[in-house]
Amino acid sequence: MTMYKAVGWHSQNEYMVGNSLADVMRKLQKEYPSRRTQRGFGVQQLYAEPLRIIDETGKDKQYLP
Repeated sequence: MTMYKAVGWHSQNEYMVGNSLADVMRKLQKEYPSRRTQRGFGVQQLYAEPLRIIDETGKDKQYLP
């Protein structure tokens, strides 16, 4: 079974691990719920850095053909 994980774009720190892309996204949303913002205010950053989801081989499936 393929495992997926959300890792930091720059640091490669692991933020969340799951059995599928959807599982990782659900866990991220539960752990880091979005903050509602008022109109005219910028969106607050939820994570310390941009994240990407990779499989156990370390490949980012989003950018593969």
